[in-house]
Amino acid sequence: MATNDFSPAKLGSIETSLDESPLYEILDDEHLQSLVAQFTRHMVALSHGEQVNHGLAEGTTVDITKPIRIGLASLGAFLQANVTGPVLEGFEGIKAIFLSAFREAKSLEEAGSWSGLADGEAALQTFRRLCLRSLEVDGVSPYPYIPHIELFCLSRFIFTSTLVLPTEAPNLSLTLSWTRLRIHLWHYKLITQPSLGPGSLFTKSGRWSDVPTLQETIEKSLLEAEISVVGSAEMNREKQYLWSKESRVQFRLEEAACHILLGNDAKARQALLSAAEISGFSYALSGALGKRTRFQEKNISQLVVLAKSLVPSPPSSSPQLIPESAPVALPLNDDTLLEKVLFTNTDEATSSLPPELRDTKPEDQPQLRPEDHIILLTEATMRDTFSPADSLTSEEILPFALRVIDDKSTNWQIYTQALLVRSRIELNRSRTVERAVLQMQALVDQVVADTQETARSTGEAFGNQQKLAFQVSLDNQPSQPANLRKPTTFLPAPKAALSASPRERLRYINALSSPPRWHLESELAYAWTSVGSLVSALEIFKRLRLWPEVALCLASSAATDDQDGRGSGGEEKARAVVRWRLFQHTDTITLAKDGSDLDDAEIDISSLTPSAFCGPERTPPPPNAPRLFCILGDIENDPRHYQRAWEISNWRFARAQRSLGEFHLRKQEWKEARDAYSLAVGVNRLSPEMWSRLGDIELRLANYPDAAEAFQRAISSANNISGGEDARTWSNLGTALLSWHRQIIQEKDDQPGVSDEMMSTRQTTKIGKPAQKLLRDSLSAFKRGATLADSNWRIWDNVITLAASLLPNPDLDDVVLGVRNVIRIRKNEDALDLDVLTLLIRETTKTPASGSKADAEAYEPPRGTIESKIFKLFENDIVPLITTSSACWGLVSRLRAWRKDWAGALDAAEKAWRAAIGGVGSTLSASSGAQGKQGSWLTDPDAWDAVVHRTSELVAAYENYGSRMESIGGKWKGKARSAVRSVMGKAKESWEGDQRWQTLLDIMDDLKL
Repeated sequence: MATNDFSPAKLGSIETSLDESPLYEILDDEHLQSLVAQFTRHMVALSHGEQVNHGLAEGTTVDITKPIRIGLASLGAFLQANVTGPVLEGFEGIKAIFLSAFREAKSLEEAGSWSGLADGEAALQTFRRLCLRSLEVDGVSPYPYIPHIELFCLSRFIFTSTLVLPTEAPNLSLTLSWTRLRIHLWHYKLITQPSLGPGSLFTKSGRWSDVPTLQETIEKSLLEAEISVVGSAEMNREKQYLWSKESRVQFRLEEAACHILLGNDAKARQALLSAAEISGFSYALSGALGKRTRFQEKNISQLVVLAKSLVPSPPSSSPQLIPESAPVALPLNDDTLLEKVLFTNTDEATSSLPPELRDTKPEDQPQLRPEDHIILLTEATMRDTFSPADSLTSEEILPFALRVIDDKSTNWQIYTQALLVRSRIELNRSRTVERAVLQMQALVDQVVADTQETARSTGEAFGNQQKLAFQVSLDNQPSQPANLRKPTTFLPAPKAALSASPRERLRYINALSSPPRWHLESELAYAWTSVGSLVSALEIFKRLRLWPEVALCLASSAATDDQDGRGSGGEEKARAVVRWRLFQHTDTITLAKDGSDLDDAEIDISSLTPSAFCGPERTPPPPNAPRLFCILGDIENDPRHYQRAWEISNWRFARAQRSLGEFHLRKQEWKEARDAYSLAVGVNRLSPEMWSRLGDIELRLANYPDAAEAFQRAISSANNISGGEDARTWSNLGTALLSWHRQIIQEKDDQPGVSDEMMSTRQTTKIGKPAQKLLRDSLSAFKRGATLADSNWRIWDNVITLAASLLPNPDLDDVVLGVRNVIRIRKNEDALDLDVLTLLIRETTKTPASGSKADAEAYEPPRGTIESKIFKLFENDIVPLITTSSACWGLVSRLRAWRKDWAGALDAAEKAWRAAIGGVGSTLSASSGAQGKQGSWLTDPDAWDAVVHRTSELVAAYENYGSRMESIGGKWKGKARSAVRSVMGKAKESWEGDQRWQTLLDIMDDLKL
């Protein structure tokens, strides 16, 4: 077959043929032997650090259909064995092919370099360890007990290497780009480590994996697959597609799942909208009247998802689920909440809904296509992943999962995923958490029962469901018979004849992004911790042999205030577990060379002690040794463990340097911390958290240019719309730029005669930013941070300060915006900055008010001008807050006088005077003595000076504005003398003879004329 004729239709025909035969029959092919032999030789060469080319000779013509068929079948068999089930059958012959090829490959090596090849199971386990080692990325290892990992590695070898398929055919490479993307994504999922905490959710834990190299590969593959499946922009406009509509919908769903896993919420949203658009699927989160509790008498609005497919699903493509084979949806059994919301049948249509949904009834919705089910589940997963964990978010997400569960028919794997999504959401509510945990337990039992083979002594299986039990097979003893008991389940398992077929389970597995079974069990462990059962979580981690999680669980259960309680000594137990994994026994004479004792030893971890494992390090190191060393460093507070983790990972494990940097920060060793974080971001340049932390350190060391660059990289590498760590990073960037600006100004002061254009540091010269440009960039950063954290008045205060400092003219619009937001947040008189308000009044009144010259008409500034904004700010926001600040009333009086609002100006002057003497809005009421705020001006010189100043301004206001008002007219002198006499009467005993007393006497003399 000509390779340049390979098209998506041909690939689709190969995938269709896989559905017609069992996977073991497809893999039992003559071509498989030569392909597996080539694969095993490649793996053995990689184990020695060699790169041997066993590929195609140039110009060789091959039938590429067979290796592609085998690669797809291998990937499907691997997913069936680890994600969906049922148990692989007839696989012994294929296992023998791998074993024979591995022995043949090793026969070419030195005889003494490998031991145990005579034992078939031991040789197979050795080969699987090689496969696992080939999947390590950036010092992070996959889960070390993955069954049939050789199948995944074979598929990866076929599609991602250049040793099997010809590379000179661009059409072939482009067509298989989607398959390569799936391979890289599943590699990422195998690398992703579960953890004890909210990150245990599979979609959330993926975002914290320290594998930037693999992440970059996935993003590159995603772009190639998008060009292949969806096409370029020109092709989209012409509506010419090589892939079917169903394939394009599924690709967009897989793209959305990929972005969710990598933490790209904006791109995930865009991909999901594109999938709905291609499918013609309409859905909306709306409200409908109904009852939710048993005792509810009136119907109130309830959230519901209304959804309708463009074309109903044909019966042939979406068969009805057999009730006996469908996963069991546990009832709620709550004494208050109903099993489901009872909606009231109403004919009222919501105008805000799309036209195709306005006639849809919440209680009677049409059947959806399987792809549209996945769209709803992806929407729920995306909201759950990127939204804050609170009750409101849960109420918004739950209807999406319920719409899928309540549908009349669905795919088996889709229905299982819907129950899982519902369980994740219900964990956050007290009335549903019990059902959530039990439902997740039932799903875990179902997956484990469907994927786990009979437990064997080789450690291939995960262990019995009831307890952790490892069989020990010593060299001088015969092996024990295998444990052939099947794992028990929480609910009765369906009969094999009624169970869903592998074809049905695998059809949408990539779009659903279902977790592997060890991740699903880790989620169950987290679910048990949410109800306070940390012991159950610990037992699950023990059974899975996730020793880092066992150590973290033990450390979390330690009760510091209960020395003799159940959790006492938890940290020491955690330390012992980690040392057991990393170090030889203290008294060991004969050391194991391959570390196999770590997998097969039957050991009670409660009997381990840290002092018993102080021998040499195990050789080779166990899987995820860098992570274990970091955990040990955290427990023992020893930086040498972080350095060792960095060395073992070949200087690729960024977390090691990040932990070392935090260690130095606790000791306030700033330079050492900077060096550690510099190495960390050098490895993982996609982590906004580490870039932001590096910026904090550079800011502390006064390296402002480097700090600004670090914060800018944190923002640019962030996946969310806001960038960085939201407002914090933007605010820190503004601080770095502002400090950089002050550094330049200080250098200018040290070098007289140098202009702002000429004054710059080495970094400003390099990027061409003068001092004023830095100041404006700082203002922009603070404004962005203030917009994101609109409840943080301190960031808005920085905006005000910077906007008022700009030269040659301050940015009054930003000043007004900042003052208004500070007032909105603080809502008291302390929010008023007198210097800033004075600046606003000065800039407003420096130009005489234009308009009507009639004194009876107050001037109204044109709408949209800065004068209008300042006027509205004072009258609408500032005046209602003023209670005791006489200076603020004085500014209001100036503004009103500028507008020719004489009555308002005089009223503000009176209030300023009353605020100064201690009585607002009333007659003079200053108390005698020096106690309290009202009488402080009788003893405080500054307050006395303010009273004299306000009295002088009040007299001037009476003189200038009183005659313009009919209510006062010529009486203004009497009112002015009354005010002056009131002040002098109270102050005579305290201030007679003072210079300011003389000022009042002069005012009285002027009023007598």
